[in-house]
Amino acid sequence: MLIKRILMPLCCGILLAACSEPDRIEGFDSDSWKSDKYGCSNVRQGMQTDFERVRKELYKKEEAQIIDILGRPDGEQLMARGQRIFYYYLEEGSQCDQKNNLSEANRAEVRFNALNRVSEVTYLRPLPK
Repeated sequence: MLIKRILMPLCCGILLAACSEPDRIEGFDSDSWKSDKYGCSNVRQGMQTDFERVRKELYKKEEAQIIDILGRPDGEQLMARGQRIFYYYLEEGSQCDQKNNLSEANRAEVRFNALNRVSEVTYLRPLPK
């Protein structure tokens, strides 16, 4: 009886978590963003205004939420004190031919603090107006 009272809620919680919808930001086409891996199809370049509009909504989100919204990063850098940066290319560049090397193509940089939450979202170079 005690096992039923412990296992049943635990199993239900796991099932609910597995069936939950991925995180989204209203007005941002995550699927199109994710489809342009490394920015090589220039889809993300056309989405820069949309990304800038929702950029501040990414703050304090956790890694899993960012992956739901933006997809797996094109590059990643580990920093001191448990910080990390995810890179998402915004335009075509040498990363399209050499996927393991950082490119000088413009990119969004999503920085995570040691608590695994977004602390900063910047660009390699400012976006054109």
